[in-house]
Amino acid sequence: MTKLAADTVAIHRLTVRAGQQRAAESVRDSLQSADWPQAGQDNWVFIRRLQVSGAARQLPLHLLEQTRQYLTQSNNPEQVMRFASLAELLAALLTDLLRGRAGLHWYWRRWAHWFELPVSRAISGIVSEHLTLLPAVCARLAQREKLAAVCLSLTDSDARQLAVELAGMSGFRLPSVLEIAEVLGSEIDNADRQTPLAASQQTWAEQLTPRPGLLAYWRPLLQELDVADGRYQLALLLIGQDLAPLLLQQQPARLQAVLSACFAAMLNAKKAQTSGEPKPKPVCAKEQIHPRQVKPPLQAQPLNQVHQARAQTDGEANPKLDADTERQIPAPLPQKPLAEHDGNYIRQSRQTPMAESLSLADSSFPAKALAQGSSPEPASADLEFAGFHTRQGGLLYLLNILNRPEMRCLMLEHAETLPSGWGWLYRLGQELQLQEDDALVDFIARQLGLDDSGELGRLPPLPAREQVLDLALRWYGKTGVWQPELLALTGQIHYSPSHIDLYAPMSAIRLPVRLAGLDINPGWLPWLGRVVGFHYD
Repeated sequence: MTKLAADTVAIHRLTVRAGQQRAAESVRDSLQSADWPQAGQDNWVFIRRLQVSGAARQLPLHLLEQTRQYLTQSNNPEQVMRFASLAELLAALLTDLLRGRAGLHWYWRRWAHWFELPVSRAISGIVSEHLTLLPAVCARLAQREKLAAVCLSLTDSDARQLAVELAGMSGFRLPSVLEIAEVLGSEIDNADRQTPLAASQQTWAEQLTPRPGLLAYWRPLLQELDVADGRYQLALLLIGQDLAPLLLQQQPARLQAVLSACFAAMLNAKKAQTSGEPKPKPVCAKEQIHPRQVKPPLQAQPLNQVHQARAQTDGEANPKLDADTERQIPAPLPQKPLAEHDGNYIRQSRQTPMAESLSLADSSFPAKALAQGSSPEPASADLEFAGFHTRQGGLLYLLNILNRPEMRCLMLEHAETLPSGWGWLYRLGQELQLQEDDALVDFIARQLGLDDSGELGRLPPLPAREQVLDLALRWYGKTGVWQPELLALTGQIHYSPSHIDLYAPMSAIRLPVRLAGLDINPGWLPWLGRVVGFHYD
């Protein structure tokens, strides 16, 4: 059901009452080729029933007109339900599964085969079908104040299996809890000795600055779980995929050890605060000099406003209709503040010996500086799911350069220098005279957890610069596309925690760029932690 292509209409059941079989077949054929009304980018709309009567040749037109009428109406649980995106739909479905109410709603009938299974199995099965959407689904669940409850409904084994699948999708093996514990102990020992080698190895940890709200909506869940729990490991994978996707691929055990120490430090600080003890002092100079503040990206617009500015678009999730039909139209994004947890589902954790070994939180361990940046107000829906105008959209073409095998090897080799693909994209763009005042540059800064684009200058220089530029010239020098003009592309960018979509007019297509293969859809990029798509209309 949720694997339908963009702009698809799915009719659950079509009944035609006609005196002749030929008339009924004519109606079916007409509906197959009909120009169904647009529901709006990314939106899913479920229509319970359409019913018309008249001459056979007029029935398709009557059905299309009735569909248009329903698409202009607000939600009516008895007849019409709409969701702003596939992530929003899945978050609502998982919430109803958790409450045991999914089987009571007609619009979930296509997922009915999951309803007889245990809740954990049903939720993990649905999530497994949409792993690339999981960050966006988690953000939507957090906005509904249900992220902790849904995660805690998973069994340890089901959550661990999802973590195994997520790691496999990104091309690495999920480290065991023992491996993480061993790495964590080694890191703390190195930090205690304060050797130059240890200091140089820890520089990458100082770059791990979370986006606004990322740690805020995961922290309540992690504080309720053993570090050895599969749900804990799944959450750390998602956080690591956002913070340092390259390092997650190259050194998954080490990154998870750092994140484990970070959250252990936050939990210890909370306990110390409630008991009246002094809080551990974080050691990240960046956070002490520049306290984290939630700052919206330049010219960011909520998606419902962006949609109004664009006449036609194809989105990350696929517009649908049910007639018994489904299709999509814009819906207001939820604006609820995030809660610490849902009291009905939070359970008290029991520390195991392994969990205790992972909870070592020596104050000299630099990664715990993440705790300093984890307490701002959670990011609103407008910051997690939004869009903006850019004049440098061609910067995203460079993702196809970075995704070539030789470049991926270089990025992994130097993952400790630039642990996120966003840093590589920015530095490579500078080689083509990237316009620093463009909204896309502000967006990149936000993905790296920075307050504004001015802080991007503190990123390390492009690693292996000569090798990178030699490869770019070898691949694209003769085609003439490796020029600053490559970046000049006016378009609209829509983003979510899981997807980046660039929309540009058909006139923006350039034959040399197309022949070089730079404007093809990059798709899932594990070293960026996002699915990227290019759309021309």
